[in-house]
Amino acid sequence: MRRAALLLATVFAALAHAGEPAGARAATADLYARMSAGDLPGVARYVPAAGFTELDGDAGAPHRIDLAAFEGLFRSGAQVALRASDLHEQPLGDVVVVTGVRVGAIGPAAEATTPFTMVWQRDGQGWKLRHVHLSSSSPAH
Repeated sequence: MRRAALLLATVFAALAHAGEPAGARAATADLYARMSAGDLPGVARYVPAAGFTELDGDAGAPHRIDLAAFEGLFRSGAQVALRASDLHEQPLGDVVVVTGVRVGAIGPAAEATTPFTMVWQRDGQGWKLRHVHLSSSSPAH
């Protein structure tokens, strides 16, 4: 009986997270894919209600990005073509740090490679992005 209960609990847990990337590394790749598709509900699954902070290598100070910022971006008609490569994750308790390289551009800018660090936290609703640090960009080869 105990074994059956454990099996059912495992199945229900898997169903509760169906369609959700398995780890923060997968969530990172999925976030960029959904941004490139202009998929606001898909992006929303990763953005906490209060948004997340971002420090851009070309900016002087961190700023906060919330779902309204993505909504504005998608409504603007700007072309978003981003993907993540060379992804690595480091679990730190309920937080995971993902490092990698963002490839692509937002708008008419030339495609660039941008090293990044993302801080993700898993909560009852899945992976939530808490902070992004983008290094200075360089033209893609």
